[in-house]
Amino acid sequence: MIARARRLFCFSAPVSLVLTSALGMARNAPSQSRTDMARQDPAAILARAKNVMGFSRTANRVVHYHAAAAEEQNYQSDRTYPPFFSAMEVKEGWFDPLSGLERVSTQTTFPGSGSPAQVSITDARRAFALAKERLTAMPRTLLQSRFLNPWNVVADWVGAGDARFAGREQYRDYPRIVLTRATIAGEQRLLVDPKTGFPVKLDFLEKHYLWGQRHVEYLYSTWIRAADIMVPGSSFMLADGKTEISQTFGDVEMIARDSAPSLSLPAAPADSTDALPLFLQPVDLKVSQVGPKTYLLSNPGYTEAVTEIGNEVFLLDATQGEERGRKDAEAIARLFPGKHNVTVVITDLAWPHVAGLRYWVASGATIIAHKAAREFLQSVVDRRWIASPDLLEQHRKTARLRFVGVDARYGLSGGAISLHPIDGIGSEVALMAYLAGDRFLWASDYIQTVAGPTAYALEVWRAAKRDGLSPERTAAEHLPLTPWSRIDELRKQAEAAGSGGSK
Repeated sequence: MIARARRLFCFSAPVSLVLTSALGMARNAPSQSRTDMARQDPAAILARAKNVMGFSRTANRVVHYHAAAAEEQNYQSDRTYPPFFSAMEVKEGWFDPLSGLERVSTQTTFPGSGSPAQVSITDARRAFALAKERLTAMPRTLLQSRFLNPWNVVADWVGAGDARFAGREQYRDYPRIVLTRATIAGEQRLLVDPKTGFPVKLDFLEKHYLWGQRHVEYLYSTWIRAADIMVPGSSFMLADGKTEISQTFGDVEMIARDSAPSLSLPAAPADSTDALPLFLQPVDLKVSQVGPKTYLLSNPGYTEAVTEIGNEVFLLDATQGEERGRKDAEAIARLFPGKHNVTVVITDLAWPHVAGLRYWVASGATIIAHKAAREFLQSVVDRRWIASPDLLEQHRKTARLRFVGVDARYGLSGGAISLHPIDGIGSEVALMAYLAGDRFLWASDYIQTVAGPTAYALEVWRAAKRDGLSPERTAAEHLPLTPWSRIDELRKQAEAAGSGGSK
């Protein structure tokens, strides 16, 4: 009631008082303008952010922290829609406020497996992986972890010295200051809270191998005081508005610089390349023959299979992207001269496995996949590539998804090739393909190793048995040509052990 009464009193003030106040404001207008200008000075805004976060209180020490992160695996879960499983990451990090370098040791747990700790060291423009005391330059995708820590971001923006004031906008219920800067990956925006000076969000458009581009946001929230500095208790990475990484900071301390592990990088390269991770790079293909008219097309990332039956060419899977699609098409033209109708069979829906889809749709190919894949594949085709239009985008008016859905045994070319749902508990909505003349089974992504029994391989074996197939050889996206007898041996080992094996 008291606060309300005060507000009422202000609105009922005498006219003379209002006029006096107005004249006072007019006299002070130049000073107010200078204040507004100061509030729009990027250097001052970033200096304030450093101050409220506690950069000056680090006293030549290194920030040492522990964190845990859940990294959603939307690109390779068992469905193309939520819920997705997460890779769970336990992190130990060291950040040097003077150099802006961060070192992070990350131990990752996937379903059924874990991995040794992997160490990365980054600065504002480069990422390196450390293994056996050797630093290896990595693509800029490794900087993703760096952006989850706003101490890195603020240090990078201050060090660049090229931030620009871009106005204000409403974000999470409050007005924020917007700063922008140009980077080698494109423009970034940093939103800062004008009330307190804290950074709230970093965002930018990111090129993407399947979706063309994505709006990526790094949100910093739940700020806490730890070791006399301020850190976000939680950080999030969102892509097109959906959370993909959720990170929680735990213990934070300051340690002497000589107590921290090495925080240094070589002078070269000056920037991390824009290259994709190796498994997505469309490296030149190695062609190996399976049968008279059946071949494997392989590079370090993925193997695909192709066969000619009459006037039809069947490509089993379309991975990596448009450039891989072009190389597949060139190989097909060399292997099978002349004009053919092309059918592409999509056996598994992980994002890298379908990244060549748009190229083949633009080229007029028929697409066959599990009928449950229709909506997802249509969304891939419908996605507008604005930042860097691909072949499909250039033919948007005429390109159409010519789709055939399969959820049971399906024969093609008089039974010369047949498609089969695998339908194990770990392989629902996935297909495998059988070439009867070659007695060859294309196992999709579901035999990944023959070093020991796995649930995936056992599910493939059971599907082949169920449908009366008698393969002599098999191959898959990550498996070279392998005798089927080896799969049978693994099946016997799994049955003798009384389990389905690991994934």
